[in-house]
Amino acid sequence: MSSERAAFVPRQLIDGPSDLSPTFVTLRAVPSVADTFGRALRDWTEGASDPEIIERDDGVIELGAGPEAYLAAFDEWPPAEQLASAFLRGPILDVGCGGGRVALHLQRLGYDVVGVDYSRLAIQATRARGVHRARRASIEQLDAEVARSGSILLFGNNFGVFGTPANARRLLVEWARAARPGTRLFLESTDPFSGGAPIIDRAYCLENRRRGRPAGQVQMRIWYGGRSSEWIPWFFASRAELRAIVRHTGWQLVTFLASGRRDPYVAVLEIPKLGAASGA
Repeated sequence: MSSERAAFVPRQLIDGPSDLSPTFVTLRAVPSVADTFGRALRDWTEGASDPEIIERDDGVIELGAGPEAYLAAFDEWPPAEQLASAFLRGPILDVGCGGGRVALHLQRLGYDVVGVDYSRLAIQATRARGVHRARRASIEQLDAEVARSGSILLFGNNFGVFGTPANARRLLVEWARAARPGTRLFLESTDPFSGGAPIIDRAYCLENRRRGRPAGQVQMRIWYGGRSSEWIPWFFASRAELRAIVRHTGWQLVTFLASGRRDPYVAVLEIPKLGAASGA
């Protein structure tokens, strides 16, 4: 069934700070399209620049990061991702590779890298940008890739791709069983109370807690080209929450890499080598 409503969006989110007058954006679901973000990535790869729009389940609307973030060159990556690059071991598995910004950079450095994404159009965009090895897969289908990898990357706040803390813990246990000793896992998230996480704010976090949910749990959907995605479960975790999730999964927490409190951080985990004590 089609639905339509008008959502208030500050004009400065669209036209920049020189124009502070408000506007209304009409959001029509006609119908939802699961690969909306993939369409955006494909178009951005072909030169489009219109950003995506993110809608939260309580009606809050936020302009997305657009191609400037999702196709960014290395020197424009978040500082934590740049720092994490010094800890990589090949072969590399880039989970949620999107438009291939990470996989393409690492490929150019000579790494054996495979990009995976559930979006068919994202994989098309990744290949079009020059990534040699990219395939469509869900996070439930990665045991074989995990087994051959020296590093597994979930950059771009992609710790949230697990959907819920419980699902994250379940899959981290499965991946630990498949991974070789010495394999490293890089999990990126943003503290939901920091003020820097997309589409989530302090009031929403507090309401989550009142309802007995993780503070950074969010339901959202992506709008692009006049169409919406399905509703997507996502979550942002504080460092303490991430530490608790990964404890006793088989992964040992090595360090957190970060710059400012509002910025994304990267947790570096590792499968202990034989004879080493297991932590985290």
